[in-house]
This record gives sequence, structure tokens and C-alpha cells, in this order.
Amino acid sequence: MEPMTAYQLRPKTVAKHCNEHDCWVIVNGKVYDVTLFLDKHPGGKDILLSYAGKDATAALEGAGGHEHSKYAFKLLEEYYLGRVVSQEENLIDQEKRLAEADTKESVSKLALNVDNLVDFQKPLLPQVGMLGELYDVWVHSFPTTDHTVALFPNPLLEKLTRCKWYVPLVFWIPIICYYLWYLISRGDCSLEAFGFFSVLGYFSWLLFEYVLHRYVFHMKTTSYYANIFHFLLHGHHHITPLDSERVVFPPAPAVLIASPFWLGMPKLLGIVKGYSWLFGFAVGYLCYDMTHFWIHQGAPKLSFLKSQKRRHVIHHYREPQMNFGISNPFYDIVFGTLVKEGKTSPVNCTD
Repeated sequence: MEPMTAYQLRPKTVAKHCNEHDCWVIVNGKVYDVTLFLDKHPGGKDILLSYAGKDATAALEGAGGHEHSKYAFKLLEEYYLGRVVSQEENLIDQEKRLAEADTKESVSKLALNVDNLVDFQKPLLPQVGMLGELYDVWVHSFPTTDHTVALFPNPLLEKLTRCKWYVPLVFWIPIICYYLWYLISRGDCSLEAFGFFSVLGYFSWLLFEYVLHRYVFHMKTTSYYANIFHFLLHGHHHITPLDSERVVFPPAPAVLIASPFWLGMPKLLGIVKGYSWLFGFAVGYLCYDMTHFWIHQGAPKLSFLKSQKRRHVIHHYREPQMNFGISNPFYDIVFGTLVKEGKTSPVNCTD
């Protein structure tokens, strides 16, 4: 079952995207992410920012003394995310979609107000486990526009779930440099071998990132502990994607995930090839973390990062089952999960 709210965004969700790093506007009932258009706007970005998170229909239709051309409206479609719906419309759609999924009537009624399924003033992990089959619906329904939520009742555990953007760099770069020095000091690592296996390691990371994001981060869960595991791993990020301290992976879980590769590849490929492969894999990981942080928290200037931001915004707010590549769209292209702008047929979007 697809997330119910794909292509449908409530005004309170739009209102949160109201700065130069994350600027959405509403025009004729449709939502547009114009963050990457700010610097291109002929009238200057300040005018657009004055409507950030708000309805700009009147302004585009001439209320401010300047009626925009048909070309302007056509250009705007490049930044389309979905349509804005009232709370009532949203609830009706959720009930309909649950009914189509053969969900029990009692469950359908419970799902009508996703905002009230949990108490956001309390730690969420114990609560999401109780959502059962509703969890997958809830986690993709933008039930809160808060910048952050509490996960654990324990303050220490809660602190361990947070991570400043630079911590992975501080933690991993010295380790990467040490093993790079170790390879060089051995004297038996050719530049050709290092280059080949480093590139192989980098593309291995891209595949690992894609598989992890598609099949683990977006698996559908229904049981108590599975819901908790998923929310801790990735679900919380879809609830509060603007939380700057929960965008990069903290070192502790990263070490757990990396250990089998770090211990296994030198044995599988040999010291030189194995550590060369790990160099590319580790660089790929850092590129992933930094790209993920920047496309959520910044306004990229480079065209590649701009396109990555656009793809990832679509993943979060329009097509959660597409655009899984974060640092690079290579495997989305290979496996056919890349959204092709202009060729998508929004299921729930009608003029």
C-alpha cells in the first residue's frame, strides 16, 4: 500500500518550509518547492521569500501590480510537489485509502486524525510500536511540523540519537588517513590497484546505500518491535526531516554497520586491495552523509547538488518509494526508481 498522503500536503506542513534553504509556496492549490529558483527569480529572491510557506496565488495573478506570464506558470511546474488539502479532505482520503486496503473499519476510524495517534509531548518509540498496521500510514503522513521529536525516555539514550553534521568527518577522516598511510608505507600498493579498487569501493557504497535505503529504511513494518526498529532507524527522519541533528549517521551505529566490511574485505581481497576498496567505500559514505545534510539544511549552488536536493525532496514529500539514491542517482537509473520530471502521473492530484 502506498503512503496515503503522497502528493497531498496540508497547509501546516507547507508553512514550515519558510526560509531561503527550504522555500515552498502555494499557487492555485498546488505546492511548489521554489528553493532552487530563488536566485533565478527576476524580481529577486526577497519577493519570493515573503511568500515562503504561504499562498502566493494572488501575487502571481497580478495583485501586486505585476501579472505573471503563461511562461512563468509553466516554469513553476518544474518545481511541483503536490496539492495542498484541508484537514477534512486529508481525513476523507485516508479513510478511502484504508478502505481500499481492506483495513478493518475500526482501524480506519482510528486513522482519521494522524495528529492524535501519538502524543508528541512524550517519547515516541514506545508509542509507535503500538500503532501496528497504522504505523506505515502514520510515518508518511507528516503528522507534525515540529523540527524535532523525543525518541527515548532516557536522556542519555536520547542524546546518543543526535549528531552534529561534522562529527562523522571528525571521527572517520583520521581513521581513513591512517589506513591510507598504512597502504603507502607498505610499499607494495600500486597506483593502478589503489585507483581501481577505490573506485570499485565507491560504487559498492552507492549500491549499499541504495539497497539499505530502499529495502531496509523503507520496509513496511506492523509489529511492535519492528515499528520501533524502523522508526529509530529511519522513520523519525520522515517525520521531522528538518531536524539538523538527525540527518547524519552517528558514529556508534555506523561502526556496527561498517565492522563486517572493515574486517572482511582485507581477508577477502587481501590487504592492499581490501584497504583500497575500503578507502573508496568510506569516502562514498562521507559523501553520502555530507550530501544528505546539505540538501536538507542548505541551499546548494552546484548544479549536481541542486538536482540531488530536488530528487530528495520528491522522495520525502511526493514519492517515498522512488529516488532512493542520496549521494548519487546512479542506481536509481539502473533499477528504474528515478522519478522522471514531467512524466509522472500524480494519482491524487487533480486540478
